[in-house]
Amino acid sequence: MTGSPPTVEVVLTGELDIATYEDARRRLEDAERAGPDLLVVDLAGLRFVDSSGVRLVLSADARARQAGRRVALRLGDGIARRVFAALGLLDRFQVLDAR
Repeated sequence: MTGSPPTVEVVLTGELDIATYEDARRRLEDAERAGPDLLVVDLAGLRFVDSSGVRLVLSADARARQAGRRVALRLGDGIARRVFAALGLLDRFQVLDAR
């Protein structure tokens, strides 16, 4: 089989903030290089997410849209869902069930 994989999933756990931003950014960009039709970002295992984490996801989404691809999120029922809901971002993404 040749070409891009249909889906690539990146699981982020712990904290997603300014201190962890660069590592998370590299992980997402590495996944994007595979050129998947759908990039799934699993945030369900996060204990904390701040504005830099939201910016990370929004930037990945902007790059995906520009390339004709999609980003979906796994948010679970914790802090990630509360943050994205409070910011009115749930309708912007396909939200998948947590694993």
